[in-house]
Amino acid sequence: VYTTKEQVHNRACEAVGKTIGELAEAMEQKIAGKKAQVGYAWESWFGIKSNSHAEADIADVEIELKATGVKNTKNGKSAKERLVLNIINYIEEFDKTFEKSSFWRKNRYMELGFYGYDKEKNWQDWNLEKVALFTYPEKDLKIIQDDWEKIHEYIHEGKAHELSEGMTMYLGACSKGANKNSKREQHPSLDAPKAMQRAYSLKSSYMTYLLREYIYGNNNNPNIRTKPFLDGEVFEEVSPYYTSESIISDVSDLENQTIEQYITKKMARYIGKSVNELIHLFNIQPSKEGKYPKSINAVLASRMLGLCGDLQKSEEFFKANVAVKTIRVSKDRSIKESMSFPTFKFKEIVKEKWEESTLRDILDSSKFFFVVFKENNDGEYIFSGTKFWSMPELDIENIVQQVWLETVNIIKQGVCLTYKSNRVLNNFIKASEGRIVHVRPHAKKASYVEGDSDADELPVPANWMNKPELYADNWMTKQSFWLNNKYVLEQIKDLL
Repeated sequence: VYTTKEQVHNRACEAVGKTIGELAEAMEQKIAGKKAQVGYAWESWFGIKSNSHAEADIADVEIELKATGVKNTKNGKSAKERLVLNIINYIEEFDKTFEKSSFWRKNRYMELGFYGYDKEKNWQDWNLEKVALFTYPEKDLKIIQDDWEKIHEYIHEGKAHELSEGMTMYLGACSKGANKNSKREQHPSLDAPKAMQRAYSLKSSYMTYLLREYIYGNNNNPNIRTKPFLDGEVFEEVSPYYTSESIISDVSDLENQTIEQYITKKMARYIGKSVNELIHLFNIQPSKEGKYPKSINAVLASRMLGLCGDLQKSEEFFKANVAVKTIRVSKDRSIKESMSFPTFKFKEIVKEKWEESTLRDILDSSKFFFVVFKENNDGEYIFSGTKFWSMPELDIENIVQQVWLETVNIIKQGVCLTYKSNRVLNNFIKASEGRIVHVRPHAKKASYVEGDSDADELPVPANWMNKPELYADNWMTKQSFWLNNKYVLEQIKDLL
């Protein structure tokens, strides 16, 4: 029996260095996937049996137990995935306040166990590397509360079926179910359809920031305790906070507005100024050749918010997984470029299910920040405003899903490739079809040569016509999904 948070954390510290298998020794083995087994093992270390109670796992001291994976990447430690919290009951949450919500009651304090994820090893052999007694830093909490209010507003208005993870900053409402048929009733007082089952979650980008700065990094925060407690020490939640570059320097700025409102308002004062005016206003110097960087519009967006570095790498945008997209609209009201997503691997995408696919995860969990510049009659680009945007659930689960399924089917049946006039044509979905997303190359150069860095191996040989002798049967230029420029234009038309 634990009577203090300090006892729970010290018990957690004793587990560091052990394998998940060692933590699970006293546990009755359950039939479940790897991820569930790790969670059960972490709970069993504290003598807790797996449950789905509304309160925290160790209710007497309000601590929820969570194990979460850590990957080593070229950029450093990264979260394996979002931290999924509790299932959202749309009926019970309908009339709750933040303080009485299931999210706050269950997840206000967490004992986090960080294990080294290695897909080559059995889950029993993964090591528990770090632990932390965690509650939300003050600045994060204000943003998380705003996120909760936005999710709650959808639930209260009978629009839970329109929720997506990307519409919020740090706290998401991620889909949580075996497939698209995992649905829940909305409140009986509403004439609303069943909505996809979702859970509160802390975004993977937020968890990665936490890992790099506090768990494995050198930053300290009184709300994130990694060291054991000495006799007489207590867990005290205190401010102040971060020293890294932040959009919000004073938490009082968020007292009467959300972070999105603050950013939009701060940048709105520059609407109507040309790129050249902004360059001089912020005293940005050209290179020795007299040129400004290609990313000058992104640089200007950072300066408008008082930042020296990359806006997308600011503390708040990094933790919220916000993708900054600067958009140039020509005087004829067109956008030249479509918007790319990461390259997909042909052999991996055919193994995915839509509900757990990389593309769906990106679109559902990401928020975009559009910074728009419009060309005037003199050929100058004028700052027209900004917009936070995430793709509506309806678009994701209908048109985008259909494009994804057709793309996977084309790869499984063998991509049709035709060599014609010194280029290769394929039968992937084109931008001209106007279906929100399309597929096209995402590489430095076209390549159909086996093992080339700009090509990727297909799971089945392509159906070739007029194949050049040097080209391989089962390699083609790397591809990715792209967001159609006309669709993007439609999302920002209110700024033009």
